[in-house]
Amino acid sequence: MMTIIPLILCSLVALEHVYIFYLESIVPDSTKTSQTFGMSVAVLKDQTVQTLIKNQGIYNLMLALVLGYTVLFSANQLELGLLLTGFVSVVAVYGGLTSSKSIILKQGLPAMLAFVSLLVFH
Repeated sequence: MMTIIPLILCSLVALEHVYIFYLESIVPDSTKTSQTFGMSVAVLKDQTVQTLIKNQGIYNLMLALVLGYTVLFSANQLELGLLLTGFVSVVAVYGGLTSSKSIILKQGLPAMLAFVSLLVFH
């Protein structure tokens, strides 16, 4: 069973990815999505961009669901938690290097803190 700090941090990472799914797949051409991802609404309305961003949103939702499952039901919370938060951390660093440095803090930091807390509080 996860202790409280990793439980909270992993849950926050999962919730963050549900929110990213919402922005990318439910309201992909909204002003909030435009502001969050630094893209104009006009670009976000392009059908090719919509297809790509919605696909990306589904990946974020699936990640959130698996992390939620890990926190709530898995008998292997440590292994899955480390795998998933490690995955998010690596992807955030890549995104920070190739897209926007803020991704490292916004997506990477919560995942990195969750990863470390899983190691420390296990």
